[in-house]
Amino acid sequence: EVDEVVGGADVRRDRARKPARRDARDDRLDGVRALDVAVGVAVVGQEVELAERFGMIHADLNIGADVSSAQALRANQNLSNRGFQLFGAGFIVTPEEAACLDADAPIKAYRNGRDLTDRPRGVKLIDLYGLSAEEVRARYPATFQWVLERVKPERDHNNRTSYRDNWWTFGEPRKVLRKSIAGLPRYIATVETAKHRVFQFLDASIAPDNMLIAIAIDDRYALGVLSSRVHVTWALATGGRLGVGNDPRYNKSRCFETFPFPATNPAQQARIGALAEQLDAHRKRVLAEHAELTLTSLYNVLEKLRHGETLNAKDKLIHERGLVAVLQSLHDELDAAVLDAYGWNDRPDDATLLERLVALNAERSTEE
Repeated sequence: EVDEVVGGADVRRDRARKPARRDARDDRLDGVRALDVAVGVAVVGQEVELAERFGMIHADLNIGADVSSAQALRANQNLSNRGFQLFGAGFIVTPEEAACLDADAPIKAYRNGRDLTDRPRGVKLIDLYGLSAEEVRARYPATFQWVLERVKPERDHNNRTSYRDNWWTFGEPRKVLRKSIAGLPRYIATVETAKHRVFQFLDASIAPDNMLIAIAIDDRYALGVLSSRVHVTWALATGGRLGVGNDPRYNKSRCFETFPFPATNPAQQARIGALAEQLDAHRKRVLAEHAELTLTSLYNVLEKLRHGETLNAKDKLIHERGLVAVLQSLHDELDAAVLDAYGWNDRPDDATLLERLVALNAERSTEE
């Protein structure tokens, strides 16, 4: 029986799959939660069967776990911070320029987002935090003159009084970040806005730029959990997107502070930590050996492998030199180890992962 014609096609309603009668309140849309209901239909010989789901309607009109309800956890507070916001390009110097300044001046290695996703520029950063202008002039006269001539003119035109008055130091010196990484040999970093969500260790001597999220943990187990599919799925769902490429953005408050780490035993921690250390070392080794490779290019090829896409000539070269199959195997083993730590060995899909993480976040928040 043909019930109606839509766009010139006979549409037959499949009453056998019509949902059971529901309470009226379940069908009500309140602007926050909604019911995604569909009745199976057949369009001229083709049967389409749809499912029923409940949850939040997101910006992309998908329905799923209410990740926006996740609460910041005390266990994760004050561990993740954005890097230094300079407000003065004159703080950045090349190694040759640094060699002309005071030998004992506080000049550090410096990394921004592109240094991590592409290739490091090799630049350094003048960091005069904690010193007065008079102290800088007395102890580091050449460095004082450098920032006086290259930073102060820019700061003189800044609308914020504190930036103008404290022109020799970064606009946002990140006191909490400095305190949190003090005494650590290394910390975990990720680029705030990037195509691929990758975490890696940076030596504590390296100053992070404002577009990096620095996580004050030197433990390889934490690197492993953050690098796993579980956390990356959470980060993609809780963070936003930004830029011309609509790249995922890692919002530290939403992505890290709300994330519930698994409750693990020593053997699980050791396994995850060992894989994370291998992963970090593998990437750094192949990038050091092949100047034409970048972190982004490695993960572009990895994504193609995961989706069964054909590799072109350039991809094959990256695959060979970057040992991307090794990278994939390390990630696969790490993902399995982290899922095991959560006790989720049933191979949950992303939607199920998010539902479980939201529930675990609520449980941890209540416990705290």
